[in-house]
Amino acid sequence: MKIGLFGGTFDPIHLGHLIVMENVLNFMNLDKIIILPSSNPPHKLNKDKTDVKLRVDMVKKAIENNNRIILSTFEADNNEVIYSYQTINYFKEKYSADEFYYIMGEDSFMNIESWKNYKDLLRENLIVFARSSIDSQSSLVKKVKETNKENIHLINNLNINISSTLIRNLLKEGKSIRYLVTDDVYDFIMENKLYV
Repeated sequence: MKIGLFGGTFDPIHLGHLIVMENVLNFMNLDKIIILPSSNPPHKLNKDKTDVKLRVDMVKKAIENNNRIILSTFEADNNEVIYSYQTINYFKEKYSADEFYYIMGEDSFMNIESWKNYKDLLRENLIVFARSSIDSQSSLVKKVKETNKENIHLINNLNINISSTLIRNLLKEGKSIRYLVTDDVYDFIMENKLYV
C-alpha cells in the first residue's frame, strides 16, 4: 500500500488540514493517510499547546467519517520530542511491505535544513503542498529542483489559507469559526471552552 504520514500539532485540526489530506489522497493515489498529532513537536517546544488528549479527540471527530484517514497516537502517547525521521523509520520498520510518503507544507519544506537529520528526510518520499498556486518560477519549485530528487512531489492546496493560529485568535476575540472546522470539532471546542 501507498501510505501518507501527516504529522502536526492540530491545535485545532481544521478544514485546511482535511483538504490537504483529501488532495494528497486524490493526486498521489495513496491508499490511506496516517494522521499523527504530536504531543511535543520540536519546532513548538516553548509554545503553549492544548492538552494532547483534547487535540487527539478533535482529530478523531474530524476524520471519523473518512475510512482512508487513520489516527495514530505514536507521537502523542508521551511528552517526548519525536522527530519526523524517527516517525518515518518507525512506520517503515513496522509495515515494511508498504511505501510511505511524508506530507509537509511548503513553509516546512523551505526550512527543512533546520530539521533534525534533514539529509535523511530528503531521501524519503516527500509530498509538499503549496500554500499558493505553484508556478514554474516559484521559490518552492526552485528549491525542489535544487535537490534534484524525484522522490519529492509537489501538489497545489486549492489555495485554502486557514490556520490553527487564525482559529485560536478568532476564538480569543469572540468571533465565529464556523466553516473553518467541521461541525463536530466546532461543537467539541465550544463544549470544552477551548481557546477562549
